[in-house]
Amino acid sequence: MAVLPSPTRAGGGPAAADPFASVADADPLELSRRVMQHGDDAVVARLSEDQPVVVQLAAVRASRFMRAPEAALPRLAQIARGRDPDLAPAAALACHRIARDLDTPALARREARRTALAPARADLEALAGDETARADLRRLAAFAADALAALDVPEE
Repeated sequence: MAVLPSPTRAGGGPAAADPFASVADADPLELSRRVMQHGDDAVVARLSEDQPVVVQLAAVRASRFMRAPEAALPRLAQIARGRDPDLAPAAALACHRIARDLDTPALARREARRTALAPARADLEALAGDETARADLRRLAAFAADALAALDVPEE
């Protein structure tokens, strides 16, 4: 039986060329270094649906290390509502971690608008109420939506 090379391993394809996707085993320390080196905008750009799945997955994993991780929440919430078996759970977990760690003083320091997070809250609430979604994803989405509501993020 032939073993096919993983698209997430270095040695060819988008993972080898991308500074985030080429991080071995999604090492959190290395991902945080790459975010510091390339910046928040590089992470958000890699969350685009136009990017290969391995690049999106690396960006999802790196998003919690952004200086302003709330900027990734709207796209992460969309990804979490998707059906990709790798991206959706990783995005739901990232949403939960980011929303849980946000606080009012940090948002004020970064001059983040709560209204910009309203689409993320709406997507997370929709996922939490979607009975066709996996239970673990629904629970993570509910926790994240509750955390955003506690920060007075308006409903959409």
